[in-house]
Amino acid sequence: MQWTEEAEVIHRANDTLMGLGASVWSNDVEQANRIARKLQAGSVWVNAHLEMSLNTTFGGHKHSGIGVEHSVHGLKAYTNMQSLYLKKR
Repeated sequence: MQWTEEAEVIHRANDTLMGLGASVWSNDVEQANRIARKLQAGSVWVNAHLEMSLNTTFGGHKHSGIGVEHSVHGLKAYTNMQSLYLKKR
């Protein structure tokens, strides 16, 4: 879809209940990177789409899911955290 204002295209892209993946295509990589960082999606590609790596987290935003798979961040979903407070005498 064509657009003229960055804020408008970011709003259109984020105006959805889903947020699994998105891609930004542009000859201006700096502008594409700036837009990509503002998208509400778990995976965002610049000038590519669906290139995956098992070393990179995979997850969604909004109704596309909570949490991530792969990497240390995905493993943390299967752990229980504990804080221990020990008062010294």
